[in-house]
Amino acid sequence: MIFSSHLFKLGLIIVTVSQLVTGAPSDSLRTQALNTHNKYRARHHVPGVKWNQNLANHATRVSQTCNFKHVVLPNTGQNISRGYPSMEAAIDDWYNEVRNYNYNTGSNKPGSSTGHFTQVVWKGTTQIGCGATYCNNYRQTFYVCNYNPSGNYNGQNRANVIHP
Repeated sequence: MIFSSHLFKLGLIIVTVSQLVTGAPSDSLRTQALNTHNKYRARHHVPGVKWNQNLANHATRVSQTCNFKHVVLPNTGQNISRGYPSMEAAIDDWYNEVRNYNYNTGSNKPGSSTGHFTQVVWKGTTQIGCGATYCNNYRQTFYVCNYNPSGNYNGQNRANVIHP
């Protein structure tokens, strides 16, 4: 039993080092990102997104900078956050901006923001790629998701953010 416990821990170390060296997100992170995005997208009657490894590699490289700012590819949207215990929790928080969204006007309530939420459920987005890195300078994990095609185009919210 002790031997298998050590093998499990060694496996975790190898996976973690592999992510740092290759810049590739783990299968667990990919599964969390896809499942959580697609759960919310289904709630809004829009097609699920598919994983794009190039977007994920870029998201991972951005997270590895530990510089909490957007670094966006052309024609690509991006959500960033830090301090959550998992990718799922970060996406849940982005989605929770739904409480500030007005479906009648296709805009946010005054004094609030909804850009993370609208990007998560944006009908025209078909691909995502996400990455995450623990950053010692913040003592938190930095989460990044890239979206293609990007969302949040002025005047297109009502056509792309569908009422549940």
